Amino acid sequence: MTSNSDTVITPYEQNSKSMEFRQPVLKLFPLRIVHIGKGAFGLDTNRIKQEVELTYGKVKSLAGWAVDKNIVLTITSYYVTSDREFDAVRLNRFMDALKNRSGWFSPLRGNLLPMISALLDRPGCDIEQEVDRLFAKQHVLKSAGFRNTIHSYLAALLMTDDPDVHEIEARQAKKLYDAMKKQHFFLTSDDDYAYALLLGKREADPIEHAKAMRTYYDALRVAGFKSGNELQWLSQVMTYIHIDFDEKLVARAADILDRFKRDAKVRPVHYPMIGFLTVFEVTDADLETIVDLTVVLETSKPLKWNREMALSIGVGYVMHKLVDPVRVEETSVSLVTSIELIIQAQQAVMAATIAVMAASSASSSSDT
Repeated sequence: MTSNSDTVITPYEQNSKSMEFRQPVLKLFPLRIVHIGKGAFGLDTNRIKQEVELTYGKVKSLAGWAVDKNIVLTITSYYVTSDREFDAVRLNRFMDALKNRSGWFSPLRGNLLPMISALLDRPGCDIEQEVDRLFAKQHVLKSAGFRNTIHSYLAALLMTDDPDVHEIEARQAKKLYDAMKKQHFFLTSDDDYAYALLLGKREADPIEHAKAMRTYYDALRVAGFKSGNELQWLSQVMTYIHIDFDEKLVARAADILDRFKRDAKVRPVHYPMIGFLTVFEVTDADLETIVDLTVVLETSKPLKWNREMALSIGVGYVMHKLVDPVRVEETSVSLVTSIELIIQAQQAVMAATIAVMAASSASSSSDT
């Protein structure tokens, strides 16, 4: 990694050269995207805290005691960060529809069934149509060589709704996944499916793309991030805008990590979120808003013993506000749609992380 000890990197200075797009990008993205928001904004943190507590109670009541608390909190986060009211009846209908379509040994019948149902539940959508579409997408991924695990369903959530491009997306994702596996044989597994699908849409050379991820992984580890799956996910997110390695992005990610560590409970599970904040150039002022909200959320009853989820909700809530069409610079339908896809990707990736944690927890319990 090249040293830049004589250079003071201010938080996201405008630099036309470093932000130049030299690789093919996701077609929904206009090339001029630089910032997703216009700086700090006020939040009623106590109202959001009450919203978390109310939504958590509703989700917990529906999910019951059998569902891992982390999953209940993740579903709560999804509804709160997207400013949507939780509808237990509608979510129940989604869960019933998924169970009716899946076999007894389907990965959908595990702990993540409520989470998958929540991610499918888009305003105004038809339940049966959404469920049919999910199974069709996942079938295409299986045909491309992805295994039949919960992570293939999470990846399917990130596919476009146009069936004419499903096979193309699946092939691109598989090529990138295979290239990632060559760079990190032991770390790369089915919990990388969602990233491979999302980043495969870039249509960049998969071998070069995977090499860039590995370069980021090594540089971020030197910069203070812990080795492991979460660091690999962060290194993947860092290539979302352009795949060329940029040391300034590494420095910025390390700055964000240090800032969060001062006032919040930061865990490796937050690494991908730090990546999104980095590549979308979220300002220092908005980072402070995230910290302020996180500190308040940590005092809520559901998060008192799960403080790391407070930061997850804080990041998600502020990111959602930053992509409000009124606030986005040079607003266009394609820009807002693209960033909304990232917000959805965050939730799917978060769910994938929770799935790994839940599986690990279950394994530990069975061994005791």
